[in-house]
Amino acid sequence: MSILITGATGFAGCHLVEHLHKKGYPSLHALARHDRWPVGFESVKSLARLWTCNLTDASHVRHVIAQTKPKQIYHLAGSVDPAQSNRDPSLAWQGNLVSTQVLYSTLVELQIMPRILHVSTGAVYGDVRQTGQVINEQTELRPNTPYATSKAAADLLGYQIYRSHGLPIIRVRPFNFIGPGLPARFALAHFAKQIAAIERGLQKPVLRVGQLSTERDLLDVRDLVEAYVLLMDRGKPGEVYNLAYGQTYPMRWFLDQLLAHCSIPIEVQVDPTLLRPADTATVQVDLSNIRQTTGWQPKYQLAQTVMDVLNYYRSLNVSSMN
Repeated sequence: MSILITGATGFAGCHLVEHLHKKGYPSLHALARHDRWPVGFESVKSLARLWTCNLTDASHVRHVIAQTKPKQIYHLAGSVDPAQSNRDPSLAWQGNLVSTQVLYSTLVELQIMPRILHVSTGAVYGDVRQTGQVINEQTELRPNTPYATSKAAADLLGYQIYRSHGLPIIRVRPFNFIGPGLPARFALAHFAKQIAAIERGLQKPVLRVGQLSTERDLLDVRDLVEAYVLLMDRGKPGEVYNLAYGQTYPMRWFLDQLLAHCSIPIEVQVDPTLLRPADTATVQVDLSNIRQTTGWQPKYQLAQTVMDVLNYYRSLNVSSMN
């Protein structure tokens, strides 16, 4: 069975390729804008055929679809940086909505009907009305960045294409996720990268941090991709499923987990340049839909996940640390 993963060279995409390979799927096709795998995932190169493709170019997409003839598509590709979307909203709209429209229109045109997992984001819920609000799949979408708005539009497009053309699209809205290979632009990875540099003597024993009281629901990426595969097998086309760990912790807790495994005394300093405007209020995610449909439960303890992020940065060579 031919499986196509868009955005395969991204953080979650690399883990998904590894997971599908371990599950015994032999015909994996990875689609990305660039012909290289990220640092730490070079071994994934042997697990899937990599196609370089601009998803906003219909001729490129048509070629890949005609060559691969996928029976399943995991659609992970898109613009992923909310801050960048504020600076240049057009990148978010092109990367999230236009690329999705081109992909789905091409499938309809070619009359190819693969089962599709459309990966949206929990950010589409945006501005919640109160701290502690429970978010389920019927919660109003109130996206507050061009990134979140473009993802919400692509999410709704997936439903419209399913209703109009019968393309079996299952939507999933994952919240934040972490794990080995997490890029350093995310707070936890930024902490881990600094600690690894301090341990090697590449940085003074001072850890620069932003807001530590912010609470986050962080899921291990390996649990995330397992949920993706279960949804591909058992999810109902036209439906949408929230995906999260199910419990929030302040960023201070994650930092303390990292520091507990470092033998060097480290001073923690708040860096004003890392502080952001007030975050969205803390929410709780209702996971009953995905659990009832697939039986999914997270397997990884977050303390272990945090250690795996630190060990990933410890494993990098010096040139990759810069």
